[in-house]
Amino acid sequence: MDLVEEREGQEGINSKSEALRSLLDEYQDLRTEYDELRKESEELRTTVERLRNEKKLILQDREEKKELVRYVEDERTAEQRWRQASLGTRLKWRVFGMDENTEDGE
Repeated sequence: MDLVEEREGQEGINSKSEALRSLLDEYQDLRTEYDELRKESEELRTTVERLRNEKKLILQDREEKKELVRYVEDERTAEQRWRQASLGTRLKWRVFGMDENTEDGE
């Protein structure tokens, strides 16, 4: 009741019922603002979760692309080695396979 009496003494409020109505209106305004902020907070949490998932997918995609680039570079190197190798080395590689560490003519 202290709040009602305190509000009653304010300008424009002449009775306890007016003070109580004023407090209830203020409470309702605060409750509405709280509900809006709560809804906004949930939307932000949802957005953050979505962005985290998107970031995770982007990082996975980036790793897959890095892997693909490494594979292509390895294949390109093998192709270059094949073109530069002598006929005898190519024949040896056909029969026994190309050793990644073997240089031409070894």
